Amino acid sequence: MRPATRSTFDILYWFNLKAAESGRPLETAFLIKLLYLCQALHAASHQQQKLMPATFLSTEAGPIEPDAFLALEHGFELSTAVAPSADVEKTLNTVWQICQDKSLTELDFILSFDSALKSASARGRNAEITIGEMAGAYKNGGPLSRNEIAFNKFPDGSEVATKSSNLEAAPNAGQEVRFTADGRSVTKWAPTKRVSAKS
Repeated sequence: MRPATRSTFDILYWFNLKAAESGRPLETAFLIKLLYLCQALHAASHQQQKLMPATFLSTEAGPIEPDAFLALEHGFELSTAVAPSADVEKTLNTVWQICQDKSLTELDFILSFDSALKSASARGRNAEITIGEMAGAYKNGGPLSRNEIAFNKFPDGSEVATKSSNLEAAPNAGQEVRFTADGRSVTKWAPTKRVSAKS
């Protein structure tokens, strides 16, 4: 099936314009992940049609499009680009609205729920993430549609209390606050009464 745009660089050009308008510089890793999300979301809603003629691989750092990555790392960018169609721009706007205020860490957290990425990773280092896997993973929005819920959970899936602190009260000078590996706060506590066994 024919891709909806001629090149990944037309899409990168669009994102760089949006970034310039918002005053936010976008690093290479962030841009590559935006490309991946656009490809996946478009494939999910357009019968597995590619948004751009790009191949994404699964790496430890997340999805990567090798040609676009190398070009960006060496400072290549288009001076002019072919404008996206209205249908393509709808996909781009959806991804931009969800991700524009996210950090790279938050984007990686969203991608941690990506079943296409997990399937490709299981096949080995730098395995291709197929367009069919992307379409399946992002049906009805996939991880993008539930990312706000995901950010309110600990890694084990338990809910984070967002309306009030999970400390009973602010610690006094004699208490020490520590954090567990999953981010929960723990306050050192000592009993106020001594318990003695009956003789």
